[in-house]
Amino acid sequence: MPYVSVEQRRRDLIDAAIRVTADVGLAAASTRAICAEAGVQQSVFHYCFSSKEELLRELTREVVAGMVETAVATLSPGVDVRASIHKGLYGLWRMVSVQPEKQLVFYELTVGALREPNRSDIPEWQYREYYASTGTFLERLAETAEIEWTVPIPVLSRMVTTAIDGLILGWLADRRADEVEASLEAFAEMFAGLAARPVVVA
Repeated sequence: MPYVSVEQRRRDLIDAAIRVTADVGLAAASTRAICAEAGVQQSVFHYCFSSKEELLRELTREVVAGMVETAVATLSPGVDVRASIHKGLYGLWRMVSVQPEKQLVFYELTVGALREPNRSDIPEWQYREYYASTGTFLERLAETAEIEWTVPIPVLSRMVTTAIDGLILGWLADRRADEVEASLEAFAEMFAGLAARPVVVA
């Protein structure tokens, strides 16, 4: 049997945990089920992770890091503020809409971590990452479009993140994609209205 590194085993178990959680939910995603999905004995799990809590912590970081990386890649500031914001919001929406089961795993992990003292720091970190990546985009957009924001960027970052987060959660409940996309148009218009041309002092 070929040697498989601990790093690869951890990777396999994390991937298996995502699939199992997407299929049966977080509460039913036992270590036995995860190991069966990964095709390994439970002894391998305990060799790679000290507990299920450690796996869930790593799983959350994996999901969040992947989402942030993909999200940042979709953000491309331009001269037109409304068009740039709409493109960014729409890109995020399309990214998650093609994998609704993975997005549901993400929400379960967030709520589960809020209830667990051992992982209670994870949700705060998670949203700091979202706010930071959104803030970077808004700063770049201000530079490329030569505008200033009339609302502080930390506040605007939270507003943008909350908007897309709420729309996606609502879509998971009713699957009305047409209303989500109409809302994205309206949000882009609203957020663009918070941009202003800098005052030039003669």
